[in-house]
Amino acid sequence: MFFRKKKKVRYESDEEVQVDAFINLPTKTTITGDLRAERAVRVDCDFKGNIVTTERVVISREGRVEGNVKCSSALISGRVRGNIVALEALTLQVPAHIKGNILTKNIYIEPGVVIDGVYKIIEDK
Repeated sequence: MFFRKKKKVRYESDEEVQVDAFINLPTKTTITGDLRAERAVRVDCDFKGNIVTTERVVISREGRVEGNVKCSSALISGRVRGNIVALEALTLQVPAHIKGNILTKNIYIEPGVVIDGVYKIIEDK
């Protein structure tokens, strides 16, 4: 059900090691349940549940999330029905539609994106 794109990493010893780059949730799939990960997540499907990762989240035009999203940064051009916490940065691209509140340090919103909620900027102390 989960597809991982692997990349090769070369360490000082010149030994190649396969490293999971991200979790890809493919189109024409419906997934129900919470996802916790320590790698980037790409959503191209219908996902019902919360997504929590220490890395980046990408929700494509085909992606639909019904649940909360918490990550370090996000790029969203699909639909999210839930709250979004992007600790570093959030980019919303057309035709994104967000129905929920947003909390982030930096935000970029393209003209035409729909947000049904409020967003708050995290201030550095």
